[in-house]
Amino acid sequence: MAGMTDEQRAAFEAGLERAQGQQAAREAVPTQRIRTAAQGLTLGFADEIEARARSLTTGRPYAEILDEIRGSVKAYQEARPKEALGYEVGGAALPAIGAMVAAPFTGGASTAAVAPTLARMAGIGAVQGGLAAFGTGEGGAVERLSRIPGGVTSGAAGSAIGGGLVRAAGGGLSALTDATRRLVGNRGSSIVENEIQRLVKQTGRTADEISDDILNGRLLAENRSIQAAVRAYRSGGGEASRIIEQGLQSRPDMTRGAALDELNKYLADISTPSALQAQRRSEDVARIAEREAYSQFRDMPASDEVVSALADTLRRVPSAAEEVGVALRAQTGSAPFFEILEDGSVQFTRQPTVAEAESVRRAVGNRAAALYKSNMGAAGEAVSEAEKGFRGLLDQVVPELSATRATAAAVRSQRDAFKAGEKALSGDVNERMMEFAKLTDPNQIEAYRAGLMAAIQARAATSSRQSMIRNMANENTKEGRVLREVLPQDAVEDVMRSIETATRSQEASGFILGGSATAETLMEQGRQGLGLSVSDISGALSMDPTAITNVASKIANRFSRDLTDAERARIARILVSDNADLVRRAIQDDGALAVLRDKIERISATATRGASRAGAVTPAQTSGDISGPAIRGLLAQ
Repeated sequence: MAGMTDEQRAAFEAGLERAQGQQAAREAVPTQRIRTAAQGLTLGFADEIEARARSLTTGRPYAEILDEIRGSVKAYQEARPKEALGYEVGGAALPAIGAMVAAPFTGGASTAAVAPTLARMAGIGAVQGGLAAFGTGEGGAVERLSRIPGGVTSGAAGSAIGGGLVRAAGGGLSALTDATRRLVGNRGSSIVENEIQRLVKQTGRTADEISDDILNGRLLAENRSIQAAVRAYRSGGGEASRIIEQGLQSRPDMTRGAALDELNKYLADISTPSALQAQRRSEDVARIAEREAYSQFRDMPASDEVVSALADTLRRVPSAAEEVGVALRAQTGSAPFFEILEDGSVQFTRQPTVAEAESVRRAVGNRAAALYKSNMGAAGEAVSEAEKGFRGLLDQVVPELSATRATAAAVRSQRDAFKAGEKALSGDVNERMMEFAKLTDPNQIEAYRAGLMAAIQARAATSSRQSMIRNMANENTKEGRVLREVLPQDAVEDVMRSIETATRSQEASGFILGGSATAETLMEQGRQGLGLSVSDISGALSMDPTAITNVASKIANRFSRDLTDAERARIARILVSDNADLVRRAIQDDGALAVLRDKIERISATATRGASRAGAVTPAQTSGDISGPAIRGLLAQ
């Protein structure tokens, strides 16, 4: 203190004494660190919780204990303001810190690697700030409620500011780690994995989505976004070219066969190789069963009533007699059992059977149908009425005949439905859909589907099989519309996935293995091993400064080098691999720097949440103290 005057020295010593006294006074105040942290943790309700618990266990008045706790905390805050603020902020951030600590034991479920948006932080902070303002208030309900608006305002602002600043800092550190990874480049992890990750980035799909594609029968090479790159590898020659050719040449036939098998399962519901053959065999069995069912009427004499009606029917529709006579001669070699005389009357040469009467009824029905088709509606209607009258009498006299006829009619209706299904892919698609919509009998619907499958199998054996598969995948084409309508609705998704796989396989094989190198292919060859994606180049061309810097750093990367033949072959194997685990391992960036980046992002997200909560809770008491009196003053006016 040399050079000081006596007055200056005295003033200095007095100031030092006061400072020492103040320091001694502060040290004499008991610390309230746990209580202060608990206030931040519980949004200001810790003092009331403690007071209630102590009152219940000791019997002391609740208000007395609460005043004691609040007095101790306030004295601590005044004596050590910075320390008290630190513990309160730490308590407010404790839930986020606890979630991060628990993450290893919860499989990561207790925390997330993505921080909330500023808007979400502000919203949550507003709620937390309002609760904290209420919790730190004193007095009755009105006094404490009047504090909430101030807490809401400061909570929203503080949460967004605190969380935003921490998130920005964490984002900068994560970006620095990413830059380091790009600088290290091919030395940091396998150049093969880097190249696969570059290609997958172009697809816009995640590792899980790519794995699902492979499990569903699709190869990475068949993704439309990277077919030019795969073609570049195939055009480069060497082992990689051979691997891609072997992997893709047989794919169209294989995936098309799988799609047809899937269709056959839901349309024909049989294990035979041909729906048409199955239907033919089914028809043969049905005809045999029909003949067996009618055999009981072959030797059954017709009653006089039936014979009289039979004669009247032949007289009314003599043209049906010709069909009956041809059929009987073909079946038995004998002349018909009747003669039509010159005056039009009918004379029987012997007693007809019920089966023969039924054959006449069927011939009359066929004649009516022929007349309708020949645009002779009136004649067709008259003949049809004659057939209905004779049929009614037969069914009345011989009831068993009606059931047998119904069985035979069902067989024929299934046959007709099968034939309609065979024509489903020809003609007007709206008419075909209307035909199918009219079918209500399950057996007819199954027969129609089997007929459609027969038509598909027939086309699959021709040169139009590729266009057929492509058209079935398109819901706007005739084939696509018919298929989606006729298939069982619960099978549409599975079948269409299989057809789409076959379509992609055809397209990929044709593009990758066919023709000469295009400009796009040559550009892809130039990008191999550099880690440049299409988005990098397009961004640079649009003069995006970030993209230009990214492209320049990758091109100038002193660690970059051309891919070796062995590395290109490994990449080719992954591109055409049907092993989902193998492809996933190549896609996932699990290098040391990538792991570090993920950890930084997770810690940053946790810190952001903690800072956001602390920013909402810490100023709540002060903002409540400001807003409370102001609002109560307005209410009092």
